[in-house]
Amino acid sequence: MRTELPAASVRNILSINFNHDGAAVLLSEGRMAGFVTTERYSRRKKHPGLRADDLAELLDQAGLVLSDVDHVLLCNLHNMDSPDIALLHGSDLKETWLEFWVDQRQARVDIDGTRLPCTVNPQHHLLHAAASFYTSPFDSAVSVAIDPLGCRAFLGRGTKLYPLRRDFDTWFNANVGYCYVAERMFGSSIVGAGKVMGLAPYGARGEPEDPVPATIKSFDELAALADRDPVPVKVGDRELNARLAYYVQRGLDAQMLALFGELGPITARNRIGRNLCLSGGTSLNVVATEPAFEASEFERVHFHPACGDDGTAIGAALWYWHHVLGHPRRQHHNTELMYAVRRYSAGAEERALREFASELSVETVDDYTGRTAALIADGAVVGWFEGAGEIGPRALGHRSILADPRSPTMRDRLNREIKLREHFRPFAPAVLNERATEWFGFADSPFMLRAAPVRKPTVPAVTHVDGTARLQTVRREDNPAYYDVIAAFEARTGVPLLLNTSLNTKGEPIAETPRDAVRTLLDAGLDHLVLPHTIISRRRRA
Repeated sequence: MRTELPAASVRNILSINFNHDGAAVLLSEGRMAGFVTTERYSRRKKHPGLRADDLAELLDQAGLVLSDVDHVLLCNLHNMDSPDIALLHGSDLKETWLEFWVDQRQARVDIDGTRLPCTVNPQHHLLHAAASFYTSPFDSAVSVAIDPLGCRAFLGRGTKLYPLRRDFDTWFNANVGYCYVAERMFGSSIVGAGKVMGLAPYGARGEPEDPVPATIKSFDELAALADRDPVPVKVGDRELNARLAYYVQRGLDAQMLALFGELGPITARNRIGRNLCLSGGTSLNVVATEPAFEASEFERVHFHPACGDDGTAIGAALWYWHHVLGHPRRQHHNTELMYAVRRYSAGAEERALREFASELSVETVDDYTGRTAALIADGAVVGWFEGAGEIGPRALGHRSILADPRSPTMRDRLNREIKLREHFRPFAPAVLNERATEWFGFADSPFMLRAAPVRKPTVPAVTHVDGTARLQTVRREDNPAYYDVIAAFEARTGVPLLLNTSLNTKGEPIAETPRDAVRTLLDAGLDHLVLPHTIISRRRRA
């Protein structure tokens, strides 16, 4: 049995999130040596916890065995069950988890016959905040974590992260309201929140700044108010009231504005830099976070791309390494935050192509970025697969579907024929970083977690009904091939951006392996799939 090691001897940390968005990370000497998101391998969206095969994959990525691990963090264990998992999959999926045993003192965990020191259930919002703060470039900052369970703020300075003793939950309740509305409108809070955000601007009527009367004190009253002044939106055989989505979004906007306004002066009183770190699922709501940040006293903002509970595994490992063990901070490059460790070999790509050879036409191409840009400019919808998969829910140029942002019909085509989702759902622009200010007003938004007005009218496929877009900025040093295909598209069209959405179709996680990517080509009806130096198309039937 491994005994508790002195801090200086702890080098390898295993951290597991057991809630929805199950994930695990291996931190070795403070650097991420392996990372898995369970759903990417199980192919079941929001899969909670970790399976034995996922742990084996993680150890293989890091080149470690269990006995090399010095400490284990078990996060969100049994204390955050979501009924939505059972709604999605017919069970809570706990029967799929790896077998482990925790002793009565919750100080040791036994995994596959190896007993290791452990920490059980560090505070949930602390882990969100840690993922954002410890990966930020800031020596000091306010780190805010918001999700359906609550709103918490922490003061970060150097290696330490301290809770701010404010009970925001007494008045910050729009995060809960979002769940209520998402479940009411789409049957699930866990997958419906993004749909509410997309639907909300369709419910606007050009009213004054605060259309929700102060007398509204409950969400049932809010729903009743929306029903008195409905804005119907037809979705399939259903009719949704976009007014309700609009009201709850405006409520979140107002509360986020108040929250950041309250936190701003605290930085000065505590001699904290005017830096804001954001995390938790509600931070994905860029419609609320961006205006609140712009109106606040904060000068800089940082997100971790895994705002959801997959990010808590990363946050826990970093918190233990820095806050508990006291190791100094270091700089995290964008590529470390955006992409996982596992890169697939040419052999994995060849096996996938052999498996589906009868359905595919395969072409080897030297200038595959230029050829891809030409295909997109001619109207093709292209799957783009390269390197390791993304960390977090956004496709950031390794597992993407790319299309022409100039097309007035492209958004409808993608929603209707390929993504198989509601017509009001928007798509994001991926723009060359050096051209972003010209088109959107600012640059340096690499994780697709900031929103901005679209300044030019020539890209309707990525412009939402309210005139905004959730943009990703692309630097060549972060992703050379992805940058090059956007640059080649600009050379052809004068437009320095592409429509970018995740490489998957309805009900599926983002593609992880080459095989997943080929299946998406065939099942989603993409025109082409691009792997490095390879362009794949569906074989035409005789």
